[in-house]
Amino acid sequence: MSYGPSYLPAEEIGPMRHSSRSQPRHGIKKETLVRGLLTVMLYLSLLRATGMWYGYPSNFDDGISVDPLPQKLMLYSLIPMIGLYFVLEPNRFLSYFRRIPILVIVVAAFSLASLVLSISFGASARGIAAVVTLTIAPLLYRRRYGNVETFRLLQNFAIFAAFANVLYLAAFPRFAIMGGSYAGMVKGLFYHKNTMGQFFAVAFIVVVSIGLPSSRLRYRMLLRWAALLLMLLLIAVSRSSTAVVMLAMGLATLAGLKGMFKIGNSGVRSFFLFFLCLILGFIGASAYLGAAQMIADAFGKDLTFSGRTNIWEQLIPLVYDKPIFGYGFALFRQPDIMEQFVRVTFDARSTHNTYLELALNIGVPGTIAWVLFLFKRLGQRITMVSAGAALNEVQAKEVAIILMIMIGAMMEAGLMLAPVVLWPLMVVCLPKDPLPSSFKMRRRKAVLPNSGRRAAVQS
Repeated sequence: MSYGPSYLPAEEIGPMRHSSRSQPRHGIKKETLVRGLLTVMLYLSLLRATGMWYGYPSNFDDGISVDPLPQKLMLYSLIPMIGLYFVLEPNRFLSYFRRIPILVIVVAAFSLASLVLSISFGASARGIAAVVTLTIAPLLYRRRYGNVETFRLLQNFAIFAAFANVLYLAAFPRFAIMGGSYAGMVKGLFYHKNTMGQFFAVAFIVVVSIGLPSSRLRYRMLLRWAALLLMLLLIAVSRSSTAVVMLAMGLATLAGLKGMFKIGNSGVRSFFLFFLCLILGFIGASAYLGAAQMIADAFGKDLTFSGRTNIWEQLIPLVYDKPIFGYGFALFRQPDIMEQFVRVTFDARSTHNTYLELALNIGVPGTIAWVLFLFKRLGQRITMVSAGAALNEVQAKEVAIILMIMIGAMMEAGLMLAPVVLWPLMVVCLPKDPLPSSFKMRRRKAVLPNSGRRAAVQS
């Protein structure tokens, strides 16, 4: 018997070598790193925009200052994260911004022009940097993973915010309940009670389901229902009339789109949409104004829901003074600027109208271009035919959220093109394609050593 070395058959050598080489190395996969990074960026941008934090004073009439350091740190931390994502996927990052709509380019051009011509360049530069940062961060996730996956994360954040604010109210009522002229109104973790009401009005639409509930009760469903009830409670205790109008508009939009999305032809949808706008414009105007007047009377306000018509009377003439480029991006969100131009008996900290604020900041043409872009997106969303119930539901929510913010912008300032509560929620609703953006790397052709030579002619 021979005790020499044994050898494997030749056919078993190849697969073994191949399998040993194909074993994955230890470490984090690139896709896992990218998803984790974009998820953190989206959540962080939402937290920074809402401004939720511990220990905000309850009475602002005393002139108590708020430490801006935590909010600045959250905002500035997004910049290196965006840079890291660019390093990980530079080609995909650049592909997201190649096809920018013309109207958005117009808005950006007037915003930059207003920055150059601003009466306070520093304030405008800080404002435009904050808006750009809070625009890129959520937009990257939306373009990378689509609207269905993005709304799943938005639902998680909205549910967390609802429970967190209720717990904060129970644990720290001295901070969560306002005093002074807003005595008894709840603001929770937010800086102001109106901010909390507006956020949870939109968050309710994000979380609510327009489909039939499942026959089986699950913990996720019970958690969602509990969060929805808490959101309604928080809207009620905030006593924000703007939030009530926004929520009513959002629910009515979802109900109308649920029936319209059953029409599978985009041309028929466009036909019904055109006549629906005419009917609502002529017949529903009186009914809406009557209902709006009732809500305003219930909150002790006029039909503007702000009670700030005396502010508008002083600000509108300023638009005529600089109608093209305005006074500077984000300028009329600064309290010192408002004090410089507005003289009233109370402390006027905002314009109480986003459209007026935009006209003062970037000029009338830039404001018109922005509004036209929003209407164009609304029309595209409504007439778009999507395959699948999940896409249709998220598509309806996007329309509702854009409309809610546009309606709320008539009564409150800073709801658009500003680094505040609802801006990231609007950003994720604006991309045209609901699906993840397609991206294919161009493979380089392998260069052979003799590729430059001509092939020999065989006889």
